[in-house]
Amino acid sequence: MTDSHKFILTAALLLTGFSVHAASPGAFFSDGKKGKQAVSLTFDDGPGEYTRKVLDILDAHKIKATFFINGDQAELRPAIARETAQRGHEIAEHTYSHINFYAYEKKHGLDQTRTKIRDEITRSKSAIEKACGVKPTLCRMPHGYNKKWLSEIGKEQGYVFVNWTFGEDWLNIPKDKMAREYVQHVKSGAILLFHDGGKRRENTLYVLEEVIAEAKRKNLSFLKVSEIIE
Repeated sequence: MTDSHKFILTAALLLTGFSVHAASPGAFFSDGKKGKQAVSLTFDDGPGEYTRKVLDILDAHKIKATFFINGDQAELRPAIARETAQRGHEIAEHTYSHINFYAYEKKHGLDQTRTKIRDEITRSKSAIEKACGVKPTLCRMPHGYNKKWLSEIGKEQGYVFVNWTFGEDWLNIPKDKMAREYVQHVKSGAILLFHDGGKRRENTLYVLEEVIAEAKRKNLSFLKVSEIIE
């Protein structure tokens, strides 16, 4: 195939809504492609009280990130959810109410867990679309819940599942220690987990600035999750 033919095929696929190298629904990632020379910044549990502060930091550095939104929080703060999308960030799903499905499965069994996950994802997808005007194609399960059979649900919902390379900003540890540990994981292909939802995220804001500085020092760019896993 000549270069001109490749160009025509790529253009045709894009015009019809297909990405040439998009990850398939049902796939699972915890890292991006190392050859990308980039990192991906991701934020969970929002929109919350700290979301706009996170957005301001990202805007100041001209960075686009991926926000894994909870459906109940999108209903609680629809204006912030919409603003996140309008500022050009990628909107993804984090289920409706952030259930710990490891504990849920242990208590209720696998069949009820499957049913509950489908309900949580469906409710969240609807809430996010209503708030943001965006249909998410990525999902991160709470607590990193990961089972092979989730691929079935991913295919049904059109979702790629994404965990993370490193993240610990929810832990009660000194911010300098936390920053050092995050910085150690600023490497090509890293998907870094932060939280804009929840309370007491001052450490997150501090560490985020340190991570951005380290990535720039290493000449790494910043990609949305859908871009870094392609």
